[in-house]
Amino acid sequence: MRLKIFYKLLALLFIFSISFLGSISGNERKVKIVVFPFRYNCDPNSFILGVDDVMRTELIRSGYFTVTEQERTYEFMQEAMLYNIIKIENADVKNGLTKANIVDLFAKVDPKIIIRVAEKIKAGFALKGTLNQFGDMFRADIEVIHVKAKETLSVLVGECESKEKILELIEQLSQQIVNVCKGANVQTEIDYIQCNYQQGNFTYEEATERLRNLSSEIPCSFLIHCILFSHYLGHQEMRNHLIEEGKVLLNLFTANEEDIRCLSSLGIDPFYELANIYCAMKRFDDAIDVYNRVIPIYPVNQIKYYKHLGELYKLKGKNELAISAFSRVLSTNQADNETRLNLASVYEASGDILGAIEQYQYSLKYTKNIMENSKVKEAIKRLQSSKGAYEK
Repeated sequence: MRLKIFYKLLALLFIFSISFLGSISGNERKVKIVVFPFRYNCDPNSFILGVDDVMRTELIRSGYFTVTEQERTYEFMQEAMLYNIIKIENADVKNGLTKANIVDLFAKVDPKIIIRVAEKIKAGFALKGTLNQFGDMFRADIEVIHVKAKETLSVLVGECESKEKILELIEQLSQQIVNVCKGANVQTEIDYIQCNYQQGNFTYEEATERLRNLSSEIPCSFLIHCILFSHYLGHQEMRNHLIEEGKVLLNLFTANEEDIRCLSSLGIDPFYELANIYCAMKRFDDAIDVYNRVIPIYPVNQIKYYKHLGELYKLKGKNELAISAFSRVLSTNQADNETRLNLASVYEASGDILGAIEQYQYSLKYTKNIMENSKVKEAIKRLQSSKGAYEK
């Protein structure tokens, strides 16, 4: 008896493990979308029907979506309209609705109702569209709605010159819909990849591949490139990839609210890290270029950038630029004694003895211990002696 129970438990554990592995395979992580039937403003003799069915098929083929069954969609649409007691030419809808009437009515309802229906279907996104005919020309207008955000993400428009090309038009619009929805779901996709990597469900290589694929699908996403940069950081073998991502971030960064939010949540400063990588490789000019490009547009870390920029200019022997950078730091924080001593040493190296003495004397107020205080006094004494010898 116990043996049977043991075998049953083993079987249950096996089934559970298979289910768990399936849950992280990624194949089932499809986004649910509801495609509301299109409204047709076409010549009745054109026999143009089923565009929304073609759209549903294309979205399923993309591999990104699961699409709500059409009959189920109609049921929820009718329920929503009955609830709101909408009239058709003064006839109560309770007397019966054809599918054509449902579509016609639903095209006119308040957007809140559309979102409410999509929520009931548990869809992440909703589509509503119209196909219009102008002579031999056809135009499709598609509204992509983000259900959770309760807002329209995009309005897509496509045209073709004959009904034979409608299929091609719908294929193109379907790909645009996929891209729009992927863009809205970037954070969710990133969280999924990172969570599975941290839990050991994905190897580093698998997580890297998934992030790269996401990046290739949405190449202009600042967030994805930030995450990739962070993912590469600390892996020496990925240094070249890290540098490439850093370059992309520099080109994409516009310091808008979303970009700033990405950097704040990242926990690292990719620009500072990129400059450090360049410094470790002795590519000081590249590090200087990073700081000079980001300083004018990213005020959050400007003082830190100026400080390191001054050190790089000092290293390169560009004394005037170093003095300018260090002075910018001290204009904000007079108590930064490290920068003060750096500035004094640059004055000394450039032959400005009086300037160096002045900075050393000022730094005495902020020395941290007796040893540092003694070193500064010795430097002042040495410079005063050399100044006296020079005057003689």
